Amino acid sequence: MSTIGKKMKRLDEEIARIDADILRLQSMREGLLKAKTLLSATEEPAASRKRSPNIKPLILEIMEGAGSAGSTSGEVDRMVRTRVPTVAKDTVGSVLSRLKADKALVFDGERYYDSRYAPKIGGTPVFN
Repeated sequence: MSTIGKKMKRLDEEIARIDADILRLQSMREGLLKAKTLLSATEEPAASRKRSPNIKPLILEIMEGAGSAGSTSGEVDRMVRTRVPTVAKDTVGSVLSRLKADKALVFDGERYYDSRYAPKIGGTPVFN
């Protein structure tokens, strides 16, 4: 056999080896795709977090109802959660703080009061 014939034979063998590898890898790919499809079919869709409704009006309503007795942040949190169970952990405290900063509520270090019902001495609120 000539030198060119030997080189051709080696090339043909290499092509055959590559073709066999391609066939093996395609089979593996098909198996993985089937496994992926099966897993996707049994997997529950990820629950997307749904935003809770705006609780600021609810908190203002609760504080108005508390009147001159006021309410602690824990009490307000419990009342909000009975009406809106999906509210995030620190949301009530954050809203109370913002309402205090907006002067809608007054805080005495323990209790929040609607600014209309906050304890007063001589016509001015005791707490700021």
